[in-house]
Amino acid sequence: MKRKTSFYVIIVIVLLLISGCSKGVEKEVKPQQTSIKLENTSFNSKIESTANRDKMPNTKSGGISLGLYNLDGNIEPKFNLEIEENQSIKKFLTIGNLIEKDRVYKIMLFVDYKQEEFKVDNREASKEFTFKMKAGETLEIPFEISPQKKGLHDILFVIAKYPDNKRLDEDYRKNTDLTNLLFYRFSTVVGGDDSLPENIKFNEYGEKKQTDNLDGLFMSKEDDFKRWLIQDVSKNETLSFNTKVGNNSNQQKTFALITLLDWEQVNIAKEQKVAFFDLPTNTIVNLKSEIPIKKEPGVYDLTPILISNPFQKLEVGNRQVETAIRVGINVQK
Repeated sequence: MKRKTSFYVIIVIVLLLISGCSKGVEKEVKPQQTSIKLENTSFNSKIESTANRDKMPNTKSGGISLGLYNLDGNIEPKFNLEIEENQSIKKFLTIGNLIEKDRVYKIMLFVDYKQEEFKVDNREASKEFTFKMKAGETLEIPFEISPQKKGLHDILFVIAKYPDNKRLDEDYRKNTDLTNLLFYRFSTVVGGDDSLPENIKFNEYGEKKQTDNLDGLFMSKEDDFKRWLIQDVSKNETLSFNTKVGNNSNQQKTFALITLLDWEQVNIAKEQKVAFFDLPTNTIVNLKSEIPIKKEPGVYDLTPILISNPFQKLEVGNRQVETAIRVGINVQK
C-alpha cells in the first residue's frame, strides 16, 4: 500500500505561514464519553481574542485552527526561535474549535521527542492539559516551557481530539487514521548555540528492506499491512506490535518515531522512548515493540507519531508530523 501525504502537508504549511494557523477537515465522530478530568479555561493571562483573525466559518464537516502568538498578542511568524540561556518560553497557543459541536481536547508537550511537563497560566506544571471547548469557540492558552540547555531543540505540541472517546467499533477506529491528532511544531536555538546532541544514533533499531510499499507511518499487530484497530489483552500481559516507517520519495529522509499509550510516552525499542531513522529512497524499516500492560480493566488508546526532519532548524517546509490509527487496547480482567 502507498500513502502519499506530502501534497496535503505542503498546503497546510502554506496556510499556516499566511494566517498563523493550521486548519483541517475531518469526519464527524460520535463520542462515547468516559469520565475525564477537565481543566478550567478561564485564564488570568490574556491577549486579544483571535477568533476574528482566523475567519473560518463553522461547518458540519469540521475545522480546527491552530496558531502561536506572542505575549503582545501578535502572531509568532517564525518557526525557529532564538532563546537566551536560562530563559523560559512564554507564549499563547490558540485553538479554534470551528465546528458545530462541543469537543474535548488534550494538549501534550514533547521537547526533543521526549514528553515533558509545561505550565498553563502559571498553574502547577503537568504533562497534559485537558479541556472542553464549545462549538465555534476560540481559546488563547498561555503556556510556559522550562529553560532548555544550550543548543538546538525541537518543540512539539500534540493536541488529541476527543481523548474521552473510547469506542471500540471499527468504523470509529478507522476514522481516526491521520486525523485524530493536531500538531504545532517549532525549533529553538538556546544561547546562540545550534549544535546537536552528541548521542543521537540513527537506524539503531528495526529491520530495513528495499521496497516502495509505504510512504509514511503504519502500525500493525503483526509484521504485515493488515489494518489494526482493536486488541484485547489481559492485565499484566505484554503487548507486542510492529511499526513501519517508509520512504518512497525521490530523496533520503530522516525521522523520529514515538508512541503513546493512554497519552503517555512508552518505550518502543528496548529502554528507549524514541527511535531515529535515516532512510534512503524506496526503503521501509519495521520496528517490533513490546509494552507491558500494567493497566486496570478498561479501554486505552495506542497512538504512534512520526516526526520528519528531527533536530533541524524548522521553517515552513520541513515541519511535517503525522500519526496513524488510534488503536483501542481493551484491557480485560
